[in-house]
Amino acid sequence: MSRIVVRLKHYNRVLATGLCFATFFLCGFAISTTLFPVFYLWPGTRLQKSRRARQAIHYTFRWFVGQMEFFGLIKVRTHNAGLLKQAKGCLVIANHPTLIDVVILASLVPYPNCVVKGELFRNKYLKRVVTLAGFISNDDADMMINGAQQAFEDQDALIIFPEGSRSVPKQPLQFRRGAANIAVRTRAPMLSVFITCNPITLIKGEAWYQVPPSKAVIDIYVREWLDPIDMADGCEDPPAAARKLTKNLQEYFEKGLQEYV
Repeated sequence: MSRIVVRLKHYNRVLATGLCFATFFLCGFAISTTLFPVFYLWPGTRLQKSRRARQAIHYTFRWFVGQMEFFGLIKVRTHNAGLLKQAKGCLVIANHPTLIDVVILASLVPYPNCVVKGELFRNKYLKRVVTLAGFISNDDADMMINGAQQAFEDQDALIIFPEGSRSVPKQPLQFRRGAANIAVRTRAPMLSVFITCNPITLIKGEAWYQVPPSKAVIDIYVREWLDPIDMADGCEDPPAAARKLTKNLQEYFEKGLQEYV
C-alpha cells in the first residue's frame, strides 16, 4: 500500500472522528434545550422524570456508538451483556481505558445512572442534563453516598470507574476509594466489567485526532456479581472495609485483565 493511500486513510479517520464528536455534542445540545425542558415540565414523579431523561441519554449514546461503528472507527463486542440489561440496584464497576467507556456502558444499560464530576453541575450547558437525569456529583463524599443509596432504592444501575480517570497505558491500575466507600456503606451488589481496546484509542493525555491506524476493537466483558463485604475480607468497619475493598478490587481487575489482553 502506497504512502499516499495510507495518509488518505488516516485523514479520513481523523475527519470521521471529528464528525462523530461534533454531531454528538450538537445532538446533546439540541436534546438538552428541547427534550429536557419537556421532560421537566411533563407531569410525573422525580423518578419518572429522571427515567425519561436517562432513557434519552441511553438512546443518544447508542446512536453515537453506532455512528462510530458505521464509519469503521471502532467495533464494540459485548460478552455476557445480558447481565447489564438485568442490572438493577447495583454498582457496575469497570476499568477505564478509553474516553468513551461510559458512553458504551450507558448504551448497554437501559436507564443508566452515573457518578460524574461536580463541575458538570456548574456548567451552564450541562447542569440541566445531569440534574434532571439524577446523576450523582463526586464533589462531596457524604452527598455521593446518599445519592447512590437513593439510586439503589430506585433500582438504578450505577456506573462507576474506581480509577476516577482513564488508565495510563502500560501502567498499573490506581483505584481510588470512592467506589469502595459507596459499596461498603450501601452494601449494594457489584457487577464487574472488564474493558479492553486494541489498538488503543482515545486514551488519557492523547488528543481526539490522534487516531490509531486501524479500527479499534473494544471488548466489554461482563464478568460476575461481587459482594462488597466478602471482597473486603468480611471487614465490617466502613473505613477499614473501604481500604480493603479498594486494594482487593484493584488486584482483582489487574489479574482479570491479564486473561483478556
